[in-house]
Amino acid sequence: MLSCNSDVGEKECCTLFCDETFTKHKKLEFPLWESTKSFEVFGCCNGVLFLLYPIAPRSGCNMYFWNPATKIVKNVSSSIVQLPDVPVHVVFGFGCVPKLDEYKVVRILYSEQMNLTDPPKLPPIVEVYSLKTDSWTKIEVDLSYFITSHMAKAFLDGSIYWVARKVNETLYDDFIVSFDMADHVFEEIKLPKSCLDDGALTGSFSVFCDSLYLFVHGPESLDWWHIWLMKEDCSGKVWCHQFKIDCSFKISWPLCFIKNGEVIFESIEGDLSLYDPMNQQFQDLHFQGNPEMIELFAYKESLVLLDLGTKSWPSKFPDDGNEKVESQTQSQESFTGRGRQRNVHMKKIC
Repeated sequence: MLSCNSDVGEKECCTLFCDETFTKHKKLEFPLWESTKSFEVFGCCNGVLFLLYPIAPRSGCNMYFWNPATKIVKNVSSSIVQLPDVPVHVVFGFGCVPKLDEYKVVRILYSEQMNLTDPPKLPPIVEVYSLKTDSWTKIEVDLSYFITSHMAKAFLDGSIYWVARKVNETLYDDFIVSFDMADHVFEEIKLPKSCLDDGALTGSFSVFCDSLYLFVHGPESLDWWHIWLMKEDCSGKVWCHQFKIDCSFKISWPLCFIKNGEVIFESIEGDLSLYDPMNQQFQDLHFQGNPEMIELFAYKESLVLLDLGTKSWPSKFPDDGNEKVESQTQSQESFTGRGRQRNVHMKKIC
């Protein structure tokens, strides 16, 4: 687990925790850190973090890839798309595309701030960055809904997943939207029917054992979290109910699974606890942070050279400065995190 702190003045911005014992392993320092600036991590895949630094309006700040294991930072080139001066709603997604052997970023730029009671006045601009070509490509697509979070909450098999919302008169119509990073195709996925009451989703995603899981409140009570597994059959994507968790004793929010199938929860005070589905017990992890800044992603160290796409270290280094990299440790599983975006109207949406 890698807990990241974006507070201004915090030099050691990320702390690595062991996935199995949750003991502190080491702290990481972002190479471009300046004491007067803050950053925000928007995704992690194959040991590479995608982040914005320094934080300005999200539509105009600098974007970087950072591999903490190799200490390499890659500046993402600027898009040719002209950005408006007014506040806008910007959505990011980041992932590695295995069949293309590269990393990509998708950016969805709405021309207005998010409105949860009305559809967008204009379709957003959708563009994709390719690390291989170091360039952006505009995608022609008409999205008639708002994606509610600023960052993708799950990445699986080359696709990114968000929660999105349509408005039908006085009712909400929340659903999951995925984006295929290889073919640049959006897909709408319906939520489990039994998890909806007024159509608004209160829940979160987690990828575990190469499958997508959904944590949602059931319509009967906000004291229970229901865990659903997404599968695919001849009729398409379907949801299978796995188990439910009683959280009536304390208001908590599920963050993710860890290696052995336990679930990490965060309380409204920022405390973390571990739920074991086998004995149905919670364990205090004795970790406390700012609840506005706790976010966990799957993380595994890799030796990816960002200037060479997704290739690992060559057997002989060219004379380009890569030989100066200090750390070449190859495999340590944990989680990485930073900055949840909360929406008061929807409670907490992932």
